[in-house]
Amino acid sequence: MKKILLATTMLAGTAGFAAAEITMSGSAVMGVGDNGTDTVSKMETYLTFSASGESDSGISFGFDQTIATYDTDGGLNDDGTSVYISGAFGKLSMGSVAEADEVATLSDIGGIGGLGVDNVAEAFSGDSAGRQTHDVNYSYSAGDFSIAASTRIGATGDGDSYAVGAKYTFGEMYVGLGYNDDNATPVVAGTVTSLYAGGTAGAVSVAAMYSSWDADSGAEADAWGVTTSYTAGALTLSAAYSDNDNVADAAFGVGAAYDLGGGASVVGGVADLGVDTVWEAGVSLSF
Repeated sequence: MKKILLATTMLAGTAGFAAAEITMSGSAVMGVGDNGTDTVSKMETYLTFSASGESDSGISFGFDQTIATYDTDGGLNDDGTSVYISGAFGKLSMGSVAEADEVATLSDIGGIGGLGVDNVAEAFSGDSAGRQTHDVNYSYSAGDFSIAASTRIGATGDGDSYAVGAKYTFGEMYVGLGYNDDNATPVVAGTVTSLYAGGTAGAVSVAAMYSSWDADSGAEADAWGVTTSYTAGALTLSAAYSDNDNVADAAFGVGAAYDLGGGASVVGGVADLGVDTVWEAGVSLSF
């Protein structure tokens, strides 16, 4: 993604400040799709500001903020803002952070707003299904191994919510394990254990996950899914399959993207979500 450099290596004359940098990048999608009921237009824009600096003692710090516009309202929305400090001790982030059990994700089909095939497999992990959204994340990496922990400070409800995760990367492959314990949200209170694996071999990429939810109420449910893609020159073909115990039918779909160069791609896909068959097509732009 191209970045527009607003300020680079800005040296301040005040003691205690080292180099600072602010960059801006953007992306947008536009097209049409079928939401299961009607054919509708689709448009989204994203503008991300990133600021970074380093203290005299070598501690890095910064923030990332994404402002989004959706075709549903046309207004400006905070699509994620986080602040961090990092160093030899790891990285501590606050704000719109990832839940630590989501050590990897599945890609969706479509390329515009997404058709939601991945959501079926990711129904229990992270903050899905009404689970707590975490606002603090700590991560640490040592070579090919990384760990993370996250929580919600002042979680709503009667209990706490926290998650931990670990990931090991070997070459172009990875495996991961995540654990999420949410006792603050009564409807979905319980634990979720997730397994992840995937990687790239030549022109083929694959990602898979499996989650098991054990509710405090005694209910149990599993979810699983796999996505794969094949790239030949400018063309990328993709496919996805997801299922979980709480849906009547599995979800699956296929998609394609053609790279036009310069940050522009023609994208599209079709998916069967069990209840509805949906599709979308258009262009994806990055700046």
